[in-house]
Amino acid sequence: MFIRIKGVLLKAMDFIRKYPKLSILVTLVFFAGYIFLTVEMLHLSSEPKFCQFCHPGKTTGPLSEVHTWSKNIHASREVKCLDCHGTPGFVGYMKAKIGGLRDIYGFVAHSKENMVGILTRAATDPKYAAEIVPNEICLFCHTDSYNKKIRDERIMSVGVQFRKLDGVVNPGFRQSVGLRDILSEPLKADIDPNHQKHLSSRVNCMDCHLGVAHGGEFKNKVNLERCVQCHEARKGQISMSDISLGSGEKTVTFSHTMHTALFKCNECHTKLFPMKKGSTRISFADHTTDKACYSCHNNRKAHFDCGRCHASVPVLKGDVAFGKGAAAVKFSHTTHTALFKCDACHTRLFPMRKGATKIAFADHGKDALCYTCHNGKKASADCTRCHAKAIAPKAPITYKTEGMAPVAFSHGFHAGVFPCAECHNGVWPMKQGAVKMSMDAMYQGKFCGACHNGKTAFESMQCDKCHKTK
Repeated sequence: MFIRIKGVLLKAMDFIRKYPKLSILVTLVFFAGYIFLTVEMLHLSSEPKFCQFCHPGKTTGPLSEVHTWSKNIHASREVKCLDCHGTPGFVGYMKAKIGGLRDIYGFVAHSKENMVGILTRAATDPKYAAEIVPNEICLFCHTDSYNKKIRDERIMSVGVQFRKLDGVVNPGFRQSVGLRDILSEPLKADIDPNHQKHLSSRVNCMDCHLGVAHGGEFKNKVNLERCVQCHEARKGQISMSDISLGSGEKTVTFSHTMHTALFKCNECHTKLFPMKKGSTRISFADHTTDKACYSCHNNRKAHFDCGRCHASVPVLKGDVAFGKGAAAVKFSHTTHTALFKCDACHTRLFPMRKGATKIAFADHGKDALCYTCHNGKKASADCTRCHAKAIAPKAPITYKTEGMAPVAFSHGFHAGVFPCAECHNGVWPMKQGAVKMSMDAMYQGKFCGACHNGKTAFESMQCDKCHKTK
């Protein structure tokens, strides 16, 4: 065998001596052919069709990576396998090709289960996925600053462009496909991710965008649950700025730090609050609904003290009118807030929505609304202190008793002599039929007998004064 090889080499040497120019030409042609075939092989083995030999699946999950890529926005922009699975630059490309040889060896030499296990880990473990697709690959296309930095530092081409990635120059490429610079431009999204802050905190792209190209969707959105899990795990490390709602004296400063120390993120996001700055608008009427802050701040789960949230409690300047005409009541917030906190009334007694409170005559005798305080004990029950004019019922109240003539009680006469508080609500509740009186009780100084005692007014024994046939 050795002798044969030696013989071939000697003949080749003789040929070179006899025909040196031809020998050089043959060598150059051979070398050019080798280079051409190598480049073509590199191109062909970088195409998704080649990758499909090992990833033939047509659903989602392990072994279906080419299929899921084809359904993704990256495929529509002609961003192929090696554009993401190899760092930018010629050296990065060649390293990826050498790594591909190792993958082919694993596919041939090891079981299918072994390959499925590796692909499953890549699809479920963000840290492992970040080793396969590091941040610089994503940032090369999605930013201008990283793109320039990498292009300045690396050899991007050796005269042949092996893939799309190495020819990407921003902002031209980025703008041509409708991308925004994720570090310097606002994004069209419900959530402002603050990419710069996350990158500075050493968060990998795959920590949030796991499965971005292989989720089986055209645009794979970030799973909010991933945000919640990460923020819960890093509560002590994450510092989120306060949020200001409103302006001027109505400004409310919301502290994430305080609330995240007590609650999980998903208790508010996105059930109560969308995660986009400026998207939450809170009106005065919302204060009594189960919306936004008031899902908790309803005096049941948490306080409803305006002064705890508002920089300065915005007191309504005008009076609130209840009723119409002579019976109208003007309620002054200024007077009451000088004596009481807002949560003494809101929302336990009054919803914070104009027109939502309706007060009936029968309510006057209940421990409700104004009469929780204005009951003659905590505060005045004098009708004229609130009503522009105390309105007495026009028709008398008729009391019928068995065996005796009826009694017609005149509010008009009595209201002209005594203030309403003399009787209501101490002697008489303000609800017709609420009590049953008897003559024996009157004789003991109850009901009408409280005045009709022979001192304030004629005594109740003078029956014909009240019990009249006509």
